Amino acid sequence: MSKIRNFKDFISLLIKGACVGIAMFIPGVSGGTLALMLGIYEDLIESVAGIRKHFKDSIIYLIPVLCGGIIGYALALLILGLGLKYIPIPTISLFAGLIIGGIPSIASNLKGEDARPNWKNLLSFALAFLVVIALALLSIKLKFNVTIENIKFQHYLLILFGGVVTSFALIVPGVSGSAVLLTIGLYGLIVLESIPGVFKFNNLFGKYVIIDLLFVLGAIIGLLLISKLMKYLLKNKKVPTFYAILGFVTASIFAIYFNDTVLNGRDTAINNLTFYELLNQQPWQYALVVVLLIVGILGSLFLDKLSKKLKEKEVQKNC
Repeated sequence: MSKIRNFKDFISLLIKGACVGIAMFIPGVSGGTLALMLGIYEDLIESVAGIRKHFKDSIIYLIPVLCGGIIGYALALLILGLGLKYIPIPTISLFAGLIIGGIPSIASNLKGEDARPNWKNLLSFALAFLVVIALALLSIKLKFNVTIENIKFQHYLLILFGGVVTSFALIVPGVSGSAVLLTIGLYGLIVLESIPGVFKFNNLFGKYVIIDLLFVLGAIIGLLLISKLMKYLLKNKKVPTFYAILGFVTASIFAIYFNDTVLNGRDTAINNLTFYELLNQQPWQYALVVVLLIVGILGSLFLDKLSKKLKEKEVQKNC
């Protein structure tokens, strides 16, 4: 596990954590994928899975990542929330570009004779691909959304479970925590309402606090469970694991355009049109889709190149 040696390392982790936090806001975008692209994935797993073994180092490493995640989430809520409201398809295309640009970085982990596309590796890819596609379809078919107005006791148990499964997205690249929340009907309650709601101090403050605490508790439980599993898989089944990760990531490029929020989301300011109907009503958005898709791809490739340079410098320092 990498150690924080100076203030520059702290700021670097803070920024990378912010990128992961932004990713967690968008359905279809995986925080784990961005963590992998930014070169903090394996250290993040080791920090969580080995927290008892090296408690102090783990906490020091996790603090800037978690603080950055909170900052990134807040920025996404303020800025990207507006993008999702007024230009949703172009905004989502930016993140699709980030995912596409990150594929070469993930594929670079597949080296050696055992990395060839044999039936076992292809099966790992196919199963992961189908899981994400099924998740996208479920987000459309299952419409049991939970709101603060209709919340009941069983929904609090669902929120705890939502925290557990959403934490998987921090560990498993290609899996979107927001897409999972969307599927089980918690995206609006958790991402758009409850987390920002604790800062409003209104009559619903108590409910928001309970919801957020249960969600965080579930996330902690999930992180402790899945981090150990992923640590084992990366050590003993690295090639099939990365084939599965590629399956998750590739499928998420398609799934991101077909989650329930995008398909059924409506802009009430413009004749209550769905987001895709709005795209057809405003053709200039097609050009913006292409531009932001390219910006996302180039941005992702740049981050990957920057991450490799930083790793090379760290290796040279240690030599």
